[in-house]
Amino acid sequence: MRRHSARAKAKSHHIESTSGDAPQTHPSLDGAGAVSTLKVPLEQVETFVCRDGVDTALLLRAVRGALLEKAQELGANVLVDEHWTCTICGPRHRSDGTFRVYIHYTASAARSDRRDPQRPVALESARGVPGLMTILKRVE
Repeated sequence: MRRHSARAKAKSHHIESTSGDAPQTHPSLDGAGAVSTLKVPLEQVETFVCRDGVDTALLLRAVRGALLEKAQELGANVLVDEHWTCTICGPRHRSDGTFRVYIHYTASAARSDRRDPQRPVALESARGVPGLMTILKRVE
């Protein structure tokens, strides 16, 4: 029992957010015939080291942009069935005051005659840390 409470304490300084339980597609791409039936699953996992704050929306856009570049290399032009999770580990045990941000983004690459929205799904669910963010390091 004691072990469980120690683990809960260790995670109390983490901020977690997600796009939801199931993958989502932007409303502009949702509908019959909007995208091709052939979809290629893609995944992007990145770690950021930030100081003075965390703008989760900006980091999600960056990761989604990298995923869209992968999709374009495969001949696709839109991302559908998107899902992301973000975990921010606070500077509680680091003397330099940095935040470690872990983003896991999955989507399927597809072709469409419509434009890609260039925006992560469920962006309103993204939780961050107020302040002027400085990205010190990005690990793909």
